[in-house]
Amino acid sequence: MEQAIRRYRSDRELTRCGQLQNGIYCSRRYRGLRAGMEWMRLSLTVSEPVLVKVYATDEESAGAIDRLEPVLERTASDLILYGVQGLFLRFTVEPGAALQAYELAFPGLSIDSLLPSVMQGDGTLRKLLGVYQSLYMDLNRELSAFPERLDPLGPDPLPELHRWLGASSWMGMGLPDQALLAAAAELNRLRGTKKGLLLLAELVTGQGCEIVERFQWDNLQSAQERDDCARLYGPGRAGVTLLFPSDASKQALSRLNAVLHDFIPLGVPYAVVRLEEGAELDGHSCLDSDVRITDPPSAELDGPEDGDLVLE
Repeated sequence: MEQAIRRYRSDRELTRCGQLQNGIYCSRRYRGLRAGMEWMRLSLTVSEPVLVKVYATDEESAGAIDRLEPVLERTASDLILYGVQGLFLRFTVEPGAALQAYELAFPGLSIDSLLPSVMQGDGTLRKLLGVYQSLYMDLNRELSAFPERLDPLGPDPLPELHRWLGASSWMGMGLPDQALLAAAAELNRLRGTKKGLLLLAELVTGQGCEIVERFQWDNLQSAQERDDCARLYGPGRAGVTLLFPSDASKQALSRLNAVLHDFIPLGVPYAVVRLEEGAELDGHSCLDSDVRITDPPSAELDGPEDGDLVLE
């Protein structure tokens, strides 16, 4: 049935499909499929309650519809037009400034045309079936918008979308939920990889990091060097260490720690380290050429600043 429903939709610029005069918006004259056709529905997008008047006629002359009395008059934004019959239809909205958009629907094939011939043409039955046809239109409109609800960045995503995307363990932890949901498929595909950790760190903390794995330093010849690396790259000789610059937010790193276990291979120890400015000198440190070490300046009380001052 939905394929048999025709629609007129307003332009973004309402003056292209009607005119505003004395505070009243008057639509252009719309043509149906045949004389005596019954219209279906008029849906308005308005900023405040409006009075709508609907006119319909079978006369071909352009000005005929302007001389008619309204066949339907109602204060509403969604009008069922069953009983409004005619080849041409026009409507007015008051106040016209409240109208933002509209949609006029009419059936290419009425719902009662599928009934046995003896039941067709019954006005009372037609109005009853028309209510169900309007509900059917609403349902189809919701179904057509369903793919948009699968978009995490859409205006109305599914409330449980994070479960569909395997992101249940990330939600409700103060993380940037929309950004994580949008990248959930990629994060799940890259789970347990270095590229996945880099993507996760950037999404949660807003900045990149360096990843050091234990095999990179575990085979160093010097025991001192191995001890230094173990001390830098985290307690327990972490298998994977994420190094962040000193300006990284402690709160962001704490949130990252809360979900990091879900992206590290099972049984692999890990650590998050924020590098601090400054370093300790050890036996391997040396001074560059042309560098002089000077004595600190003398304190003021070590001696007189001039020959006349004597301390007692």
